[in-house]
Amino acid sequence: MLAHLFAVVLTLAASHSMPGSCAGCDFSHMDLSGKDLSGVRYAGADFSHSDLRNASFAGARLAGADFSNADLTGADLHDARLAGADFRTAKLDGVKLDGLDCAGCDLQGVDLHGRSLHGLSFPGADFRDANLRDVDFSGVDLCSRDEPATVNGVVVSRGSKIECGDFRGADVRGANFAGVLLCESNGGKKTCTPVDAATLRAGTRSSLDGAKLP
Repeated sequence: MLAHLFAVVLTLAASHSMPGSCAGCDFSHMDLSGKDLSGVRYAGADFSHSDLRNASFAGARLAGADFSNADLTGADLHDARLAGADFRTAKLDGVKLDGLDCAGCDLQGVDLHGRSLHGLSFPGADFRDANLRDVDFSGVDLCSRDEPATVNGVVVSRGSKIECGDFRGADVRGANFAGVLLCESNGGKKTCTPVDAATLRAGTRSSLDGAKLP
């Protein structure tokens, strides 16, 4: 069964036609450069080590997808939903990120030098050992609380611990963390508030030396 599915995927890729929905499919080590994959639903798909230069994933649903060691140079990820996706050591030069939701993404070792992430969503993301020099984190949804107590879906007691991802070993010199946000939902309503420098240092597990803090 798995061998048949893999053969189907290879045939579709070779014929320049890709399925609109393919949860868990293996597209690793493939040349998908320039492909239009906008709006696809590929939760858990494996794109590791693939050539994805100038491919479009605009509006795609890619929760848990594996992009580790892939080349995404010039790719379009705007409005993509990528919760829990793995981008370890992927090439992200010139990637379009507008409207991106990357909650819990693994971005270890990526190079985002000089990029603006303003207004994007990265709560719980792992930025360990990444090059984040001069990155603009202003307005980024980066922090969250531990699980709150709820009754019938309504928060009655907020969590006390605030997490802001993991920045250990990251180069944050010149990065702007002013205006980083803690966003919370209550009864379907999302509210965001800026966090202070002490909260950021504790929540990111980093002293954030050389960065601009609130």
